[in-house]
Amino acid sequence: MGEPGGKIEFPSLDQCSNELEQLLKPIANRILAACSGWHEFGHLFKLTGSDWTYNLMKHLGREKVYARDGGVLLIKTKPLSTKDNIFFSAVFTHGWGSARTRGAKLRKAEYLAEAFEADMIVISHDHTQNITRKNILTIPLWSSKEVAVYRTMIVSTGSFRGYAGYPLRSGYQPSDLGTPRIRIGKRIDENGIVRKDIHSSI
Repeated sequence: MGEPGGKIEFPSLDQCSNELEQLLKPIANRILAACSGWHEFGHLFKLTGSDWTYNLMKHLGREKVYARDGGVLLIKTKPLSTKDNIFFSAVFTHGWGSARTRGAKLRKAEYLAEAFEADMIVISHDHTQNITRKNILTIPLWSSKEVAVYRTMIVSTGSFRGYAGYPLRSGYQPSDLGTPRIRIGKRIDENGIVRKDIHSSI
């Protein structure tokens, strides 16, 4: 892609596929999940009848983790004790609709978080990296004297490749190429209870 005022060159789909395969092949076995994007499914599939993202994952040998519209990912890590049966849950989808401000983009992710009680919500589409958290107070037991906090990490991923064509034409804010990182872990609290420990950073 060119920069403002420069020449814009669009690679073919074959070139895009080859480039992504070379980029992702070294980490193919670490891909936990994948879903289709709007341009791939909303446009290419309608025109060709071929699911481009599925074929990419198939070439990488990871078609089993492909979920066209998104899904729920369950993750287990090494137990910290014999009673540690904790797992992590993540809801992911490409995303939808239009939004220009950061607040509006985060609000879309919050709408998705209202549909699931999950540890993590991951949404894309808006090309802007955002992180926030949703905290809900729950009453876990009849005999409870305290309320518990259920936390959901909400993550919006990036981004544009360069700043020309669509992002320039639409007047979007330039975005860094990359995505927020999510780190999941566990810790044992002062009462010997295993707790989830989830962090995200840009």
